[in-house]
Amino acid sequence: MIQNETMKSILARRSYKMFDGRPIDDESLDTIITAGLYAPTGMNRQPWHFTVIKSAEMMAKFGAARRAVPLPPGIPAMGDPMRNAPVMILVSAQEGGTAAQDCCLAMENMFIAAASLGIMSGWDHATVMDVFERNPELRAELIPEGYKLHAAAFFGYPGPEVKDRGERKGTVSYK
Repeated sequence: MIQNETMKSILARRSYKMFDGRPIDDESLDTIITAGLYAPTGMNRQPWHFTVIKSAEMMAKFGAARRAVPLPPGIPAMGDPMRNAPVMILVSAQEGGTAAQDCCLAMENMFIAAASLGIMSGWDHATVMDVFERNPELRAELIPEGYKLHAAAFFGYPGPEVKDRGERKGTVSYK
Protein backbone atom coordinates (compact mmCIF):
# COMPACT_ATOMS: atom_id res chain seq x y z
CA MET A 1 0.00 0.00 0.00
CA ILE A 2 1.19 3.50 -0.82
CA GLN A 3 1.73 5.62 2.30
CA ASN A 4 1.23 9.36 1.82
CA GLU A 5 -0.15 12.12 4.06
CA THR A 6 -3.75 11.49 2.97
CA MET A 7 -3.52 7.76 3.68
CA LYS A 8 -1.87 8.45 7.05
CA SER A 9 -4.82 10.68 8.00
CA ILE A 10 -7.37 8.10 6.86
CA LEU A 11 -5.63 5.33 8.80
CA ALA A 12 -5.24 7.53 11.91
CA ARG A 13 -8.90 8.55 12.00
CA ARG A 14 -11.12 6.73 14.48
CA SER A 15 -14.30 7.48 16.38
CA TYR A 16 -13.63 8.93 19.80
CA LYS A 17 -15.98 8.57 22.76
CA MET A 18 -14.20 11.20 24.89
CA PHE A 19 -12.12 14.28 24.13
CA ASP A 20 -9.75 16.30 26.32
CA GLY A 21 -11.83 19.51 26.10
CA ARG A 22 -9.15 21.78 24.60
CA PRO A 23 -10.69 24.30 22.19
CA ILE A 24 -10.09 23.99 18.46
CA ASP A 25 -8.53 27.13 17.01
CA ASP A 26 -10.47 29.02 14.33
CA GLU A 27 -7.97 28.28 11.54
CA SER A 28 -8.18 24.52 12.15
CA LEU A 29 -11.97 24.65 12.37
CA ASP A 30 -12.11 26.64 9.12
CA THR A 31 -9.89 24.01 7.46
CA ILE A 32 -12.24 21.23 8.62
CA ILE A 33 -15.32 23.09 7.35
CA THR A 34 -13.66 23.88 4.02
CA ALA A 35 -12.90 20.19 3.54
CA GLY A 36 -16.62 19.49 3.99
CA LEU A 37 -17.56 22.16 1.47
CA TYR A 38 -15.32 20.52 -1.12
CA ALA A 39 -16.81 17.04 -0.78
CA PRO A 40 -18.25 15.33 -3.85
CA THR A 41 -21.90 16.14 -4.43
CA GLY A 42 -24.43 14.85 -6.95
CA MET A 43 -24.59 17.19 -9.96
CA ASN A 44 -22.65 19.72 -7.86
CA ARG A 45 -25.88 20.66 -6.04
CA GLN A 46 -24.09 21.28 -2.72
CA PRO A 47 -27.38 20.85 -0.82
CA TRP A 48 -25.91 20.99 2.65
CA HIS A 49 -26.01 23.41 5.53
CA PHE A 50 -23.35 23.07 8.25
CA THR A 51 -24.29 24.08 11.79
CA VAL A 52 -21.11 24.46 13.84
CA ILE A 53 -21.77 24.43 17.56
CA LYS A 54 -18.84 25.73 19.56
CA SER A 55 -20.28 28.05 22.19
CA ALA A 56 -20.18 26.63 25.70
CA GLU A 57 -23.78 27.78 26.22
CA MET A 58 -25.14 25.91 23.20
CA MET A 59 -23.06 22.81 23.98
CA ALA A 60 -24.48 22.85 27.54
CA LYS A 61 -28.03 23.35 26.25
CA PHE A 62 -27.67 20.47 23.81
CA GLY A 63 -26.02 18.32 26.52
CA ALA A 64 -28.96 18.87 28.88
CA ALA A 65 -31.39 17.82 26.13
CA ARG A 66 -29.24 14.81 25.32
CA ARG A 67 -29.14 13.66 28.96
CA ALA A 68 -32.94 13.49 28.92
CA VAL A 69 -32.96 10.97 26.05
CA PRO A 70 -33.00 7.38 27.34
CA LEU A 71 -30.30 5.14 25.95
CA PRO A 72 -31.34 2.07 23.97
CA PRO A 73 -31.24 -1.24 25.88
CA GLY A 74 -27.72 -2.60 26.20
CA ILE A 75 -25.98 0.73 25.55
CA PRO A 76 -23.93 1.83 28.58
CA ALA A 77 -23.97 5.46 29.71
CA MET A 78 -20.76 7.28 28.75
CA GLY A 79 -20.75 9.93 31.46
CA ASP A 80 -20.54 13.33 29.76
CA PRO A 81 -23.18 13.22 27.01
CA MET A 82 -21.19 15.76 25.00
CA ARG A 83 -18.00 13.69 25.30
CA ASN A 84 -16.12 16.77 26.58
CA ALA A 85 -15.90 17.89 22.95
CA PRO A 86 -15.39 21.58 22.17
CA VAL A 87 -17.22 21.39 18.82
CA MET A 88 -20.20 19.61 17.33
CA ILE A 89 -21.01 19.82 13.63
CA LEU A 90 -24.43 19.06 12.16
CA VAL A 91 -24.90 18.61 8.42
CA SER A 92 -28.40 19.01 7.07
CA ALA A 93 -29.99 19.44 3.65
CA GLN A 94 -33.27 19.87 1.89
CA GLU A 95 -34.61 16.52 0.71
CA GLY A 96 -34.15 15.30 -2.81
CA GLY A 97 -31.57 13.94 -5.15
CA THR A 98 -28.45 12.74 -3.39
CA ALA A 99 -28.74 15.03 -0.34
CA ALA A 100 -28.25 12.28 2.26
CA GLN A 101 -25.19 10.88 0.51
CA ASP A 102 -23.77 14.34 -0.13
CA CYS A 103 -24.05 15.26 3.56
CA CYS A 104 -22.33 12.05 4.64
CA LEU A 105 -19.54 12.63 2.10
CA ALA A 106 -19.09 16.16 3.48
CA MET A 107 -18.82 14.79 7.02
CA GLU A 108 -16.29 12.17 5.93
CA ASN A 109 -14.14 14.87 4.34
CA MET A 110 -14.32 16.77 7.64
CA PHE A 111 -13.30 13.63 9.57
CA ILE A 112 -10.22 13.12 7.39
CA ALA A 113 -9.24 16.81 7.44
CA ALA A 114 -9.58 16.87 11.23
CA ALA A 115 -7.42 13.75 11.60
CA SER A 116 -4.74 15.38 9.44
CA LEU A 117 -4.61 18.17 12.05
CA GLY A 118 -4.48 15.83 15.06
CA ILE A 119 -8.15 16.53 15.81
CA MET A 120 -10.39 13.52 16.16
CA SER A 121 -14.11 13.01 15.72
CA GLY A 122 -16.98 10.86 16.87
CA TRP A 123 -20.14 10.16 14.87
CA ASP A 124 -23.36 10.73 16.83
CA HIS A 125 -26.17 10.98 14.29
CA ALA A 126 -28.75 8.61 15.86
CA THR A 127 -28.60 10.21 19.31
CA VAL A 128 -28.87 13.71 17.84
CA MET A 129 -31.94 12.61 15.87
CA ASP A 130 -33.51 11.37 19.14
CA VAL A 131 -32.73 14.71 20.82
CA PHE A 132 -34.37 16.63 17.98
CA GLU A 133 -37.41 14.35 17.95
CA ARG A 134 -37.98 15.12 21.65
CA ASN A 135 -36.99 18.80 21.39
CA PRO A 136 -38.42 20.36 18.23
CA GLU A 137 -37.62 23.85 19.51
CA LEU A 138 -33.91 22.97 19.77
CA ARG A 139 -34.03 21.42 16.32
CA ALA A 140 -35.60 24.62 14.96
CA GLU A 141 -32.83 26.65 16.58
CA LEU A 142 -30.05 24.55 15.00
CA ILE A 143 -31.39 23.25 11.68
CA PRO A 144 -32.80 25.56 8.98
CA GLU A 145 -36.50 25.19 8.25
CA GLY A 146 -37.14 22.68 5.49
CA TYR A 147 -33.84 20.87 6.10
CA LYS A 148 -33.28 17.37 7.46
CA LEU A 149 -30.30 16.31 9.56
CA HIS A 150 -28.12 13.74 7.77
CA ALA A 151 -24.86 13.77 9.76
CA ALA A 152 -23.75 14.80 13.24
CA ALA A 153 -20.38 14.46 14.94
CA PHE A 154 -18.21 15.74 17.76
CA PHE A 155 -14.72 17.11 17.13
CA GLY A 156 -11.85 17.63 19.55
CA TYR A 157 -8.44 16.53 20.66
CA PRO A 158 -8.28 12.90 21.79
CA GLY A 159 -8.91 12.12 25.43
CA PRO A 160 -6.76 9.82 27.52
CA GLU A 161 -8.14 6.54 26.20
CA VAL A 162 -6.99 5.65 22.70
CA LYS A 163 -7.88 2.15 21.60
CA ASP A 164 -6.26 0.40 18.70
CA ARG A 165 -9.16 -0.35 16.42
CA GLY A 166 -7.34 -3.28 14.89
CA GLU A 167 -7.08 -4.42 11.33
CA ARG A 168 -10.06 -3.76 9.06
CA LYS A 169 -11.93 -6.81 7.91
CA GLY A 170 -14.30 -7.18 5.02
CA THR A 171 -14.82 -8.66 1.67
CA VAL A 172 -13.08 -7.36 -1.40
CA SER A 173 -13.65 -8.94 -4.78
CA TYR A 174 -11.63 -8.20 -7.87
CA LYS A 175 -13.15 -9.34 -11.14
